[in-house]
Amino acid sequence: MIYGIGLDIQEIAQIGELYVRRKDAFLRKVFTPDELAYCQRHADPGQHLAARWAVKEAFFKAMGVGIGGGYALTDVETVNLPSGKPHVVLHGKPLADCARLGLRVFVSLSHSGEYAAAQIVLEVDREDT
Repeated sequence: MIYGIGLDIQEIAQIGELYVRRKDAFLRKVFTPDELAYCQRHADPGQHLAARWAVKEAFFKAMGVGIGGGYALTDVETVNLPSGKPHVVLHGKPLADCARLGLRVFVSLSHSGEYAAAQIVLEVDREDT
């Protein structure tokens, strides 16, 4: 059973400009050290940062909360499995909430041209909810 679906699109240039201007406090507030390291390994870190921003926003939408709705941006982390497939790792309150609700997180992300997009599907992973 689907609990929630979230979709977000982010302009790559907007996040790329923040990265270039070295807004370190902003970057540390939004992205985990592993997310930053992954993105900085690429020729265009902005497109990867924008995709990870979109994942965070899409997750919040799927949960029915907005930014500032009790979840820290760094509590939603995008990693890549060895296959390259994106995967969401939760921390803190989102992790506790998803465990309590019995939710599994599925993610898809893309970037092309000027935009990055992400979709989150939250599935109830147990029969008693």
